[in-house]
Amino acid sequence: MGLDEELNELLAGLGVVLEEARPANAEDAAAAEEAGDGLELECELDVTEDHTLGDESAHPSELSLFQTSREHYGVFYRLDLVEGAPQLRVFVPDDESSVRMRCYLVRAAGTSPLRAWFASARGHDGSDAYEEARDVAQQHLLFAAGEVMKRLFWGAMPSGDGFPAEVNVCRLV
Repeated sequence: MGLDEELNELLAGLGVVLEEARPANAEDAAAAEEAGDGLELECELDVTEDHTLGDESAHPSELSLFQTSREHYGVFYRLDLVEGAPQLRVFVPDDESSVRMRCYLVRAAGTSPLRAWFASARGHDGSDAYEEARDVAQQHLLFAAGEVMKRLFWGAMPSGDGFPAEVNVCRLV
């Protein structure tokens, strides 16, 4: 008897039934996705046609902020600055999914002014006083960018008309 069978037998004696495992290969995962909740969001994490949105997720976050939502019950956010670009993860409660939550990745589009904010702040070679204040400035810029990205995300969410061109949104979980 294998370890999985032993664990199942032990847990069954305690009245615990394990949920079905997720598909291991890409074909089964694609079939499971088709049978999912029908939410269609493109998630492009590779280099796009304009070569401005690379796979930012492969790089560590330079700065992270965590927030709970005041407007949406049970929602919380993670703001990251990755490769000089803001990213927002929106965690939403969902009683229908097995993990009881949904997670959306919201990124500033390549042509969005949100990216330019950080590029100009990074590119400035200023005084010693400015260099000392740069980290604080980036925190405030990230907070402001997060507020804009949240409004763009939630503004499009109820209507279902699609997200504005300034952000790229994909569902992670």
